[in-house]
Amino acid sequence: MQLKAAIIAVAVTGMTAVTLPAFALVQPTFAREAIMLVQRSLQNANSNPETKLDVLLRELANLEVEKAMLNIKQTSSNRAMQEIDSQIEALRNRIDEVQPQSSAVISNVVTEALVSKIAALEIENSLLEAYHTPYAEVVVFTENQIRSLWRRVASITPQNPKDVINPVVSSILDTEITTLKARRDSLAKRYTPDDIGEFLTIDLQLASLAQRLAFYNS
Repeated sequence: MQLKAAIIAVAVTGMTAVTLPAFALVQPTFAREAIMLVQRSLQNANSNPETKLDVLLRELANLEVEKAMLNIKQTSSNRAMQEIDSQIEALRNRIDEVQPQSSAVISNVVTEALVSKIAALEIENSLLEAYHTPYAEVVVFTENQIRSLWRRVASITPQNPKDVINPVVSSILDTEITTLKARRDSLAKRYTPDDIGEFLTIDLQLASLAQRLAFYNS
């Protein structure tokens, strides 16, 4: 449940400045739920403050996601990549000081963050495909980001990356499809000619999500 909640939050907060307005327009219910989720998380954080270990693990997970995204256009010799690697190594050392033999904990937290980002990008890409061709630069770039994140998860769990990624992403995509269908049904009850563009966007996004869901269910 916590992982699924994290995915929903990332799905909204991870949107770009270009796609977020359209995302909220097409699926306001989902966006509102995500905002409420973030608010509840903040309230919980006030009553249950993060420990030093929690903070370090979160920082490490964020850097691992950033590194996976950089891998698309940067080489290991690139200065930005070197700086991230240095920060990751420093954080791992600090985590080990706080909690020795923490490799399993680190792997779990990093994997969760990577899978959360994969799910967020799959949802974002389904909306991008409603506005662009499959070969548009922004669509191809997002797909490459997803592949890079997959490779990073596979490097952490080489024996069964699909077993780690597929159930979580499949679940959130299925939920998103249900949400969009409900949105479409609601729109149909008060349909006007001005709504045709929104109908088309929803249908295109549903088609894209269904295709991705089939992949993650395979």
